[in-house]
Amino acid sequence: MFKLKHIGLILLAFAINIEGSLLDKHDQDKCFLEIPTIPILGSVFENKIYDYIIIGAGTAGMALGARLSEDPNIRVAVLESGVDFDLLPLNKVFVNTPGADVLGCGSKKDDYFQDLVDWGFMTEPQTGANNRSIRYARGKTIGGTSTRNFMIYQRASKGAIDSWADLTGDPSWNFDDRWSDYQKSVSFTPPKHELRQEYPQAQYNPLGYTQSKGPIQVSYPNTPQDFSKYMQLSLNEKGVPTTQDFNLGNLMGVQYASTTINPRNGHRSSSRDFFEAARSRPNLVVYTGTTAKRILFDNALKIPRAVGVNFHYHLFNLNVTVELRATQEVIVSAGVFQSPQLLMVSGIGPRDQLVANNIPVLVENPNVGQGMEDHIFFGPTYPVHSIFTFTDLAADPLLITAQELNFTFRQLGPLTNNVADMIAFERIDDDRLNQLNADVLSSYPTDWPHIEYLSSAGVTGNFSGLIAQNSFASLTEGRNKFATILGALVAPRSRGTVKIISNDASVLPIIDPAWLTDPVDQRVAVEVFKRIREFFASESMQLILDGEEYLPGTSVQSDDAILDWIRDNLMTVWHAACTCSMRTKDKGGVIDSEFRVYGTQNLRVVDASSFPSLPPGHPQATIYMMAERATDLIKKAQQSHRD
Repeated sequence: MFKLKHIGLILLAFAINIEGSLLDKHDQDKCFLEIPTIPILGSVFENKIYDYIIIGAGTAGMALGARLSEDPNIRVAVLESGVDFDLLPLNKVFVNTPGADVLGCGSKKDDYFQDLVDWGFMTEPQTGANNRSIRYARGKTIGGTSTRNFMIYQRASKGAIDSWADLTGDPSWNFDDRWSDYQKSVSFTPPKHELRQEYPQAQYNPLGYTQSKGPIQVSYPNTPQDFSKYMQLSLNEKGVPTTQDFNLGNLMGVQYASTTINPRNGHRSSSRDFFEAARSRPNLVVYTGTTAKRILFDNALKIPRAVGVNFHYHLFNLNVTVELRATQEVIVSAGVFQSPQLLMVSGIGPRDQLVANNIPVLVENPNVGQGMEDHIFFGPTYPVHSIFTFTDLAADPLLITAQELNFTFRQLGPLTNNVADMIAFERIDDDRLNQLNADVLSSYPTDWPHIEYLSSAGVTGNFSGLIAQNSFASLTEGRNKFATILGALVAPRSRGTVKIISNDASVLPIIDPAWLTDPVDQRVAVEVFKRIREFFASESMQLILDGEEYLPGTSVQSDDAILDWIRDNLMTVWHAACTCSMRTKDKGGVIDSEFRVYGTQNLRVVDASSFPSLPPGHPQATIYMMAERATDLIKKAQQSHRD
């Protein structure tokens, strides 16, 4: 059954690619006919000079490249290790189809669906996850991880961003001052209720999108998940109110999440859309298949100045090393794992790691690669009836084929949906925190939730591979309908690290998120699990429940048993951040409040590694905000140099 499913998906994807070419012939012609004449791939056989060099064409990096190149007099180069997914027929289908976001995101190494556009990171064995080593999906293509995420667009809570003012020592880092930056990147389309036919209806506040002219499309799936309605009603019944919107700085409550889905065709909208908006500019060059080896400095100065990048071209079995020179700045946007790695192999970081890897110490900073924050989630699964679930889809290749056609030709059906379309946030009250010996969470801003809940109409278990798990459940249980509510810790206390084991940037760093190692996180995790069981015990859920709990089962009752099951099954929400933190140096900083690397000149880091702290919820919107803020700061510095 599992092998048949794989074959069916592959054949289906190629079929849909052909259908897509018939439907959108203009775009296909543009893709294949114009590539030789556009700057998607710079010539790698000669050294060149640019004003700005950006390392990484991901969520932040591609946005930065597009924004900086708006000035036709500014030459911008963007280096990307991966290839453009748009040129890979199978991956193009997987990336563009919202419901395919579950492919290649499993915890096991062999969840290989997206290997051509993924780095293949594996964590160190996690003591908080019963010594499991877990695959950590990271995008390796133009668009980076915005091509691999679950497309939830949700801004941080006001208090979370306001707290950055203290961490950075810069009062401009507050929600109100950064409000315009949140809006610049996106264009908003309200939910199409006539297609969705949902009850309760998705709500939103138009005040969140008053600028709404950016390349990133924010909308709602044309087909909601059937299970989401029952999740919302059950949370309402248990005291979680319906909220209007998650994009105005207040997260508490339950509601359909806005998503980065293009309402024109139902496809994922990623930071590659910044590239599409800028690709015709002759002053923007994107080098694909190139791995930055190290940052080049002018060491003759008292404060080292970044002057370029040494990179390696690795496609087509070529072995070419090239230097690019930057007259203005080098900007590192290589992501939460590889931005600190690139700083370290270039001589910036903890002395012990640099010396151990034979790297001359340029700037000693023990904070590089430290303080990683991340969200984890987990949740019980129940059998259900009378609704359509992901298990129905995973168990039937013919149904997948039919729904792919439904998605392609009509932009309807479950594949239009990002799977987790209903989310909720809740804060544990102070009395209960005291009982849990988790009073430290009371110190967080009052609008900072401790828990997020996400709808998941299927079996998740240990996330080893969502298709395989749901196919297995269908085969062994003789039923095709399951549902899960996932609980995420969005005020985690555990902290992880990124460390290098080589002076070669092509050797992946060691990532140790240290999930669930803090006792507070452990106690809160058990509380979250029990709370989700309360939701499934609600009257609203009884309308669809079809038997006893499937995972972990009713025998798992004690706190110790629940915690052990969580350790066996927890998964990252793929929100790692803060490894090149924007903080004052005494608070663990690597960069200052304008993204400039301490102890250097003309070098910045702009991506999720820059976060002073990880806000609650999903960081995609905040990464775009930071890219817009960084663009303005860079342009301001450029203007001051001219003056």
